[in-house]
Amino acid sequence: MTTFSTELISHNYSFPFTSKHLKPSLLSLQSNVVSCINPNHNATIHHLGNQPKVRSVLPETKPALALSYDFEETHLMRLLNRSCKAGKYSESLYFLECMVAKDYQPDVILCTKLIKGFFNSRNIDKATRVMGILEKYGKPDVFAYNAVISGFCKANRIESAKTVLDTMKRKGFSPDVVTHNIMIGTFCSKGKIDLALKVFEELLKDNNCKPTLITYTILIEAYILEGGIDEALKLLDEMLSRGLEPDTFTYNVITRGLCKEGKVDRAFEFVRTLNSRGCKPDVITYNILLRALLNQGKWDEGEKWMSEIFSRGCEPNVVTYSILISSLCRDGKIEESVNLVKVMKEKGLTPDAYCYDPLIAAFCREGKLDMAIEFLDCMISDGFLPDIVNYNTIMAALCKNGNGDHAVEIFGKLDEVGCPPNGIFTECAGYKLKHLFFELYCQLEDVKSFVDYKPRKTLYLLKKDGCDVEAENKFCLHKEWMPGYVFEDTEDLRLNTVEKMASILGKLL
Repeated sequence: MTTFSTELISHNYSFPFTSKHLKPSLLSLQSNVVSCINPNHNATIHHLGNQPKVRSVLPETKPALALSYDFEETHLMRLLNRSCKAGKYSESLYFLECMVAKDYQPDVILCTKLIKGFFNSRNIDKATRVMGILEKYGKPDVFAYNAVISGFCKANRIESAKTVLDTMKRKGFSPDVVTHNIMIGTFCSKGKIDLALKVFEELLKDNNCKPTLITYTILIEAYILEGGIDEALKLLDEMLSRGLEPDTFTYNVITRGLCKEGKVDRAFEFVRTLNSRGCKPDVITYNILLRALLNQGKWDEGEKWMSEIFSRGCEPNVVTYSILISSLCRDGKIEESVNLVKVMKEKGLTPDAYCYDPLIAAFCREGKLDMAIEFLDCMISDGFLPDIVNYNTIMAALCKNGNGDHAVEIFGKLDEVGCPPNGIFTECAGYKLKHLFFELYCQLEDVKSFVDYKPRKTLYLLKKDGCDVEAENKFCLHKEWMPGYVFEDTEDLRLNTVEKMASILGKLL
């Protein structure tokens, strides 16, 4: 009996199996799969240990082998599909090229997956190679062309997408509504609504396909982003006249647009008509209106709206609580915000960064740094990593309270916590931190040694906030020691120092 590897058979087997029916002479021959893995077809490969010898398939035996158990195409397809699912797209392309080299027709569905995979991994050249193989050896369809057009649009290569669209039409493929939606969405995302409307007009004239709910929603959202709520409402009416039923997402886009324009009362009226339109508001709808009320400081109406949300059987989500916490912190009601965090956890909801950010900032404003750091730890324990804004807030508060050394210590450990500094300390870095850095600089015995650190832009100093004029004058005297470096006044405090700060200097550059 001859042993086969489970790699070449169904996943249902987890152990080697044996065959009593195939002749050893056939079993000893190398299949096409192995030929693809090792292009040296004429070489005899000897495996170590007790593994069987593998030899190249002779031309006269290849048809017999294929007829025996159809090894070649089936298993190449299996390997190609498996590597594609595993995200090993370059390996998949290799198997694909092996197949077409042996006159096998590429599968359009698998090639489309491969095209999407390469575009998603930003490997545009290989994506176009796959499409070229499909066009030359296979039968591309509209879905394959849509994948290429979409990939080029996401990569901001609009002209390339147009070229593929023209090629698609020239080869006799009619763009479908998905093709049009891709182009409309791309133009809208670039703020080119006029070009999007031209594509939309082409779609309206097309007898083979008509605009869908997605088409109208893309255009409505684009108009709202540009402040055109009235044009968006006209599109909604046109959509209804064509017999298309908007969904909750579309209505939420309109509601958000009305609130953005400050038309909160009109937004409430609009939402109250949704049930009659056959659409039930969801928690996102309620959150949009709640945020609009609280941003206007209408706490009483916000509380009534929360009661209405509960009465309608809609459970608040994490976003609902983050809106409330942020508004409470903004109004200085920190204790109520902390209580809301406790309520969230009692209800089984995990606060996210949008819940913790306003709390940390509020504690820092109040000078309660212990509480700020405690909630920073809670944030990390809940699985949300603080960002540079969180750390800058705490460092600024530490400096304001005379703990500049602690701020510098935190700054030096930012890389360790997975939050590298961005190289820019804005004015929020604090008055005292500025003077701490400046003091360290002035303590240098040999200013020339500072040049060895080769900062891109050295110490930027602020004249405002009571910066010591005499110290600044001393600093200006050292400009000639550092030729080629830029010194200027700016509201950004981009600080690089030496010696004691040398270990963290490189992180800013």
